[in-house]
Amino acid sequence: MSTRKLVSASFANLLIPISGLLVSPFLSRELGPDGRGLYAALTLPIVVCGWIGTYGLQDALSYHLRTGRLSRRTAAKVSLVASVPLGLLGIGLLAVLGRFVFPGGDGHYGQFLLLSLLAPLHILANLLIGALTGASDIRGVNLVKVVPALLRTALVVFACLTLDLGAYWAGLLFVASVSGGLVLGLVRLRSAPERVDSPGEGTGDPPEPPDGTIPARSLLAYSLTCLPGVLAAISSARLDQIVGLPVIGARELGYYAVAVSVAEIPMVIATAARTVLMGRPGSDDRRRGSAVARLAVLASTVASGVLAAIAGVAVPWVFGAAFAPAVVPTVILCAATTLYTSMVIFSAVLLSNGRAAWSSGALVAGSVLGIVLLFLLAPMGAVGAAIASLAGYGVSVVAAGAMVRRVPELPSLRELTVPYREDLRSFGGLAAGFVGRFRRRATADPGPADPGRADSGRAGASLADPAGPPGPATSLRWSVGTLAHRIDIGTFGTGLLFVLAWLRLMVPMLIQLFDSGRPEFNSRQDLVPPVSDLLGNALSLAFILVAAVLAAHGGYRHRPARLWSLAAVLAPFVAIEAAGLLNHQRPGLVSLALPLAAVAIWLQPVRREVLGVIGILGAATATGSILLALVRPDLALISGTAAGDKSGLLGGLLAGPFLHSNVLGIALALSIPFVFCVGHPLIRRGGLVVLLFALFWTGSRSSQLAVAAVLFTYLLIRLFPTRIWMLWTMMTAGVAAVVFVPLLTTDPEAFTRRGRIWHTLLDQWAEHPLLGYGPRYFQREPDLAVELGGEFTHAHNAMVQFLVVGGLVTTAVVALLLVLTWRRSMALATAGFPAAALFLVAFLYVSWLEASHVPTTLAGHATWLPLMVIARLGLPAGGAPPAPAGADRGGRSRAGAAGWLNGTAGALQQRLTKGSPQKTTVSRM
Repeated sequence: MSTRKLVSASFANLLIPISGLLVSPFLSRELGPDGRGLYAALTLPIVVCGWIGTYGLQDALSYHLRTGRLSRRTAAKVSLVASVPLGLLGIGLLAVLGRFVFPGGDGHYGQFLLLSLLAPLHILANLLIGALTGASDIRGVNLVKVVPALLRTALVVFACLTLDLGAYWAGLLFVASVSGGLVLGLVRLRSAPERVDSPGEGTGDPPEPPDGTIPARSLLAYSLTCLPGVLAAISSARLDQIVGLPVIGARELGYYAVAVSVAEIPMVIATAARTVLMGRPGSDDRRRGSAVARLAVLASTVASGVLAAIAGVAVPWVFGAAFAPAVVPTVILCAATTLYTSMVIFSAVLLSNGRAAWSSGALVAGSVLGIVLLFLLAPMGAVGAAIASLAGYGVSVVAAGAMVRRVPELPSLRELTVPYREDLRSFGGLAAGFVGRFRRRATADPGPADPGRADSGRAGASLADPAGPPGPATSLRWSVGTLAHRIDIGTFGTGLLFVLAWLRLMVPMLIQLFDSGRPEFNSRQDLVPPVSDLLGNALSLAFILVAAVLAAHGGYRHRPARLWSLAAVLAPFVAIEAAGLLNHQRPGLVSLALPLAAVAIWLQPVRREVLGVIGILGAATATGSILLALVRPDLALISGTAAGDKSGLLGGLLAGPFLHSNVLGIALALSIPFVFCVGHPLIRRGGLVVLLFALFWTGSRSSQLAVAAVLFTYLLIRLFPTRIWMLWTMMTAGVAAVVFVPLLTTDPEAFTRRGRIWHTLLDQWAEHPLLGYGPRYFQREPDLAVELGGEFTHAHNAMVQFLVVGGLVTTAVVALLLVLTWRRSMALATAGFPAAALFLVAFLYVSWLEASHVPTTLAGHATWLPLMVIARLGLPAGGAPPAPAGADRGGRSRAGAAGWLNGTAGALQQRLTKGSPQKTTVSRM
């Protein structure tokens, strides 16, 4: 249980620096360098006041609750009452400090005074954290810490995106966000039941019954004893940065601040371990009770070692090449973090056992040495400051360790720092528990299994089940076997094709982006590095090999059914390549990729849930693009003439690894319908939010319109599941836009100069109306840019694109394929699976102004692969009748992980034939 608490508290504490990393880029770009510095000056003193302003009462509350001298309700009363005088004292001290920080008459001092009025809230928050720590309420501590961080992130980012935010208002949002955690902390502290244990054992003092009496003298004495340690700990953590400006200079302080922001990430483990140790009852077994400390030291050492190893590459890449001198301080501070973890653990053990004075002495000794060395090593700049911190932590560790050894009843230093074998087993058991929980959720719908397997339901058993696999190796084999029975080869192989096609598109673009920078949009200059071509060809070959293996396996195991439908899927690729051959354009090996994939998908039974892979890949694209924009906005954003008259967030439009924001918008719009196929609610909803946010940032109006049509269609399906004619209406409107808009547009400047593109290309097509010009028309026509009015690589309309590259033949067979998939998607929507119809809505509403998503190479996988799967769904494999959508191969009824398989194809056909008025249920998506 202690290990679980350590992991929970560590993840909760980790959200706080993550919140800072998310907010910092938005604030920096919104406020500028001067405003960002003013924001820090307005807020940092208030945060520090919240720590110092408890004057040790936070640790005193932890100790008294742990030893039974206070009840939870009494601790809540003490926190509320004490926050008033402590808050007033903090406001007074901040008012004095403000005179030195803001000496000018520019009004900043008045703003600082107003923000200082909220300092009592931060003091109260830390008092509640201390009380909840003593009550061993890790979840309550997490709530008080995490809720303000999440609230702060949401409010500040939203304000940066929508308002003209200043430093004062940003500081007000930051300071006031702590109120969210206060409410939850007070409610939890007063409402949770009291812990029943044997407090006071081993402390030397008899416990007092928690009858509501406040031991004021004991609280005051313990607080004053803890106060030097509190001041020393805060000075070690923050004073070096506060006094660093006049000591080492602004540039070296900047390097040191970057090093601290990286190296302090593992410190969340030490903070979590301190919370757990301070809340453990004194009657626990000594060796068992110190397991958290040992695991925290191990995890901190490993995490610091990893950060030190990658610092040489990660620091310049994340913060820019100008911060390369911060690498050495980062490595030194990573070593200091391991000492810091041991120091915090030794201090927590002393505090929780009534040795507050000893803890304070150790912390003060290290803090004094660190500050002295900071001045002595100032000529070394950031490196000297890092060495000073390392030495200060080292002295504190040695002093605190020596004091721990002086108390026989306390755990030994070996018990606090070196893991035992059972510790590693318990940590492995915790990981196995998480794996077992995930597998139980994953195997709630066992899926297709062998008809003869009577124990297929066993796949959902827990790893901890005594009847299950006894060891890790057996567990791994058992998990692989479960996965093999759960996912058929056709579904797995199709999902693998999705992933390989996505990697073929993303990996070369990312390599080119980081190697050569963002190229000019639609530039003909070849900036692709050789390694990018090499990896791209390797991924294309992998895609072809997987498709060939799937096709061979499917041809061997299954008898092809309805070859005319397969012919309809293959016809567009054949027609376009035939047009290319007639126009002297040689096809490449990659031209085989999508036709071979069509054959492979047709010969394999594919489950509809595989479409969720596209949604997950789309969410990954959106997340990666957003993170790239926050870390390297020069690579991920476009602005100026490339952005046109559109303005985006953070000074540009989000393009991610793509050449233009419109291309990224199309990729996201085509992925959003399949997010609804993801079974896990958290992943489904989180992916949808990330996709919508990234799409908004792209500024791609055609893609935004397509997604609006998708969401409106989904709402109609959910509200009126039997009114299928509404779905027909939405799709018919999309078809009309694709066909009639380019034909009826006469203004050359209409739709951002698309009118000129359409008029020119339709005139060109009139000269070769039957077969067109082949797939490489836009790359092989040197004079086309002059006629179109710019360098364009596609027709900006799907119908015009197919007419130009493949003529009437290609356009007709593409229309036949769309009719086929339209019928399939309507049947699936009637059966409760509307994702296929939503994809066609997105495809049609994107295609009336764009055509970059319809090339017949792997660059068009987001269009063609879903169409292949939709055309295949519902057809029998091997000539057998369609299997019920709500049953596995053994004929057993199942609800489905996503809740969609609640009807059968046979039942659907019967209902359509009989015209039953029974209401069809559209499942949750």
